[in-house]
Amino acid sequence: MRIAALRKTAASSRRDELRQARAAAQALRIACPHAASVNVELAFQEFSGLSHAPQAFSVYPPAKAHFVYACPFGDCDGVYDLNEVAHATLKSGQRKVRGTLTCTGHRSGRASSNELCELAVNYSIVVRRDAHESREQG
Repeated sequence: MRIAALRKTAASSRRDELRQARAAAQALRIACPHAASVNVELAFQEFSGLSHAPQAFSVYPPAKAHFVYACPFGDCDGVYDLNEVAHATLKSGQRKVRGTLTCTGHRSGRASSNELCELAVNYSIVVRRDAHESREQG
């Protein structure tokens, strides 16, 4: 019972930290003024016969440019932090980037609490530039 209470407290603390980080992030219109939107797709690799539905997120100019997503396992304290990749993509002018990340969180349902989750996700980040910039380049 005590361990469960500690895990709930840790999960609540993690959610609060993520909320604060999102609140502190710049709006997309400030982080990258020429971005009309940023689309993030997450496709989770099958894990021990379990598969998770893909997830997709769109970030528009007034939204916070914060690209951190929770592991889909409800009992995992891990996140997929795409902030560095997304901001580098925005700054470089790239239109698209793909890659794979592995969750480094811990799952409470595991036999050993020191065992990592290790759920891998294939991500795709696509930046759509505003129409004005597209006309200037084309």
